[in-house]
Amino acid sequence: MRNFVLELDSVICGDNVVEKFYSKYASDIEFKNWLNSILPEIQKCENQQQNNPWHKYNVLGHILHSVEEVNKLSVGLGDNKRRLLSYAMLFHDIGKPDKHIQRMKNGQVIDSFFDHNIKSAEIANRVLPMLEFDKNEVLIIAKLIFKHDIFMFIKRFKSDNKYWRVLNRELIAEEIQDLNEVGDGKELLKMLVLIGKADNFAQNEKMTGESLNLLDEFEHMIE
Repeated sequence: MRNFVLELDSVICGDNVVEKFYSKYASDIEFKNWLNSILPEIQKCENQQQNNPWHKYNVLGHILHSVEEVNKLSVGLGDNKRRLLSYAMLFHDIGKPDKHIQRMKNGQVIDSFFDHNIKSAEIANRVLPMLEFDKNEVLIIAKLIFKHDIFMFIKRFKSDNKYWRVLNRELIAEEIQDLNEVGDGKELLKMLVLIGKADNFAQNEKMTGESLNLLDEFEHMIE
């Protein structure tokens, strides 16, 4: 009997994730049917475009590129942390199709996905137990998914925008305390930074320079 979880691990937790996933998904019908049976959102993500200046791939393409990027960033971490990160990236945007809207911005129609982090965490909670994650690991991954976009709302300066927060030691302490609910908050915050970087590396590089600089600064403040 095939161990499809182990086969998925071999694709998601290694190198060349994009190439390996598309190849296996296209050529191995049993694997594809199994994955679609537990995670039908994969097909939705393959069909969901992202007409937005921040993106250059459809949702599935972005997800797979982000997994590949986080695997590069996590070299040197233990196998368990690396698997948690790989699957956090696999699920971080998986709820986007269910949250898709079109809206006008700067005179153009763009695709947006408000609150997709909430939907993605819900899907992760449903599926991860089937992928041999224990209860605490599911809590950790779902928490990281829920928080993966916090860096979009962090700035170096104060603003009248009620959604923006100022990058300082107090903010770092607040985030560590929040993550302490599911594990070692400081270590999980470091993992969240890797998720933020991988997310940016899988986006339109013309848009991400400032975000990556802020992530570097945020990371240094954790130490």
